[in-house]
Amino acid sequence: MKLNEIHLNPSAGIFRDYLKQQPGLNVLFDYTYESENWLKKRVEELSQREYNSAMREALVEHLLQLHNGLHQPEASIENIKKLSHKETVVIVGGQQAGLLTGPLYTIYKALSVLIAARQQEKELGLPVVPVFWVAGEDHDFEEIRFVYRSKEQKWKKHPIEDVDTQCAASEKSIPKEELARWLDGVFESLPETEFTKPLFEQILSVADTSDTYTEFFIQLMNEFFLQEGLVFVDANHPDVRKIEAEFFKQLIHSIEELQTSQQEGLSNFTELGYTEPIITEEENAHLFIRVDNKRLRLDYEDGQFTTRNGECSYTKEELLQLVDLHPECFSNNVVTRPLMQEWLLPVLAFIPGPGELAYWATLKPAFHQFGWCMPPLIPRLQLTIVPRTVQKWVSEEQLSYQDILEGKGTDLKKEWLDAQHQYPIEEVTSQLKTDLDRIHQPLRELAEAMDTTLHSMSKKNLALLTNQIHFMEKRMNRYIYETHRTSIKRFDEALFWLHPMGAPQERILHPIIFINIVGQSGLSRLFQQSIQLNGVPKLLFL
Repeated sequence: MKLNEIHLNPSAGIFRDYLKQQPGLNVLFDYTYESENWLKKRVEELSQREYNSAMREALVEHLLQLHNGLHQPEASIENIKKLSHKETVVIVGGQQAGLLTGPLYTIYKALSVLIAARQQEKELGLPVVPVFWVAGEDHDFEEIRFVYRSKEQKWKKHPIEDVDTQCAASEKSIPKEELARWLDGVFESLPETEFTKPLFEQILSVADTSDTYTEFFIQLMNEFFLQEGLVFVDANHPDVRKIEAEFFKQLIHSIEELQTSQQEGLSNFTELGYTEPIITEEENAHLFIRVDNKRLRLDYEDGQFTTRNGECSYTKEELLQLVDLHPECFSNNVVTRPLMQEWLLPVLAFIPGPGELAYWATLKPAFHQFGWCMPPLIPRLQLTIVPRTVQKWVSEEQLSYQDILEGKGTDLKKEWLDAQHQYPIEEVTSQLKTDLDRIHQPLRELAEAMDTTLHSMSKKNLALLTNQIHFMEKRMNRYIYETHRTSIKRFDEALFWLHPMGAPQERILHPIIFINIVGQSGLSRLFQQSIQLNGVPKLLFL
């Protein structure tokens, strides 16, 4: 296992400019990326905060109870106990509760949180706890219910059959029998290795002890990071919602200011020339409420809160009373979730991906509204796994990983294939079509002069002749392809793994594919690598 950095050319945008510390971004961020002592300054800021000790004790008690139900939780429990200490800070990253953890980047987020916490604890000389924030309130089931699996050298969605009830992932029960069938389908697409059977049995065991999609997610993530001390927060757990009730009330009280702050942040972002990262209407209240087991967006306009479907309406006072009675019915959106994390935890830094960093860049005024600085943002690990067969082929053909990962693979393949022969197929057929049109023109003109039906027939005649040229062109190209079929298959395999479906690998492949090859010890070996969270993409050679 070997890691190499690869310097890609990211498209113009906030992520690239943030990494380059472009001047002028101070209007969007309180901390300049990797500026001198930026995290020490953040520690000083946090030390001036007053945290509610009763709230902190309640959170620690809940997390201890949650993690005591997980497999081998000792390292995580030790970290949870650190949260009782005033000097403790946390590194936070998070994701929704996808099946089999969702795409690979979910694992990379968790790795980034662990790496950053380990590095900063050593650097700062303070206890730094790695926290993975599970967005258990997420109700976008279409994003949760599938993984991609390979079938006939193509990546296809493999969804679990379950009814979309629009309820939160932490409240949605898993259909156990269907999940077992679904897992069979996942593992049928994997090559048999020494790790396949125990991995399958492990996942089945985790599924058997999980009642909801979020429980399945947390337990599986815990299995992948045993001994690493990762702390999970299910944001939608009723115990967490009770603790958060006070801040929900603050959000409701100050809804007008929050809407103004959010629009101000969005305006600051777009005035710098960036495209809106999220479309947020001015009436959005940035909160959700559960009604009849459905998670519904709240809007606020003219002194009234209404659900997006228009069926329910609340005054501020009514909504505040509901928070007191049923805090578990409320949840955040992408704007208020970072604020809730800030209120609940001493956040040293947040770990975003490129997309997350863009919408965080609109939130500075919202943080300031509550008297906080926006926390530093440490870009998460971006990783591409290179199987041995692919590495060998790329090396033999002296291909560029950079070109492949930047989406130029199809052009590279055509250039490679064209270089394998000297038959001017395209030039000859293109010239022939031009000549045919010119030679055929008098015939069409004569037919037009004689009769409209004959003119129509003449145009069809040209199309038939042109199609015959197309036919010969395809047959000659197929001959070239068949001559080099073995090499082209290896080329296609490289694209299949490194840039699947024309997208970054981390967004298509799920971690079971990787763990099936290297085993769970491979994850541990990856964690022990010397990895810099510097925003530079990396290649992992197996």
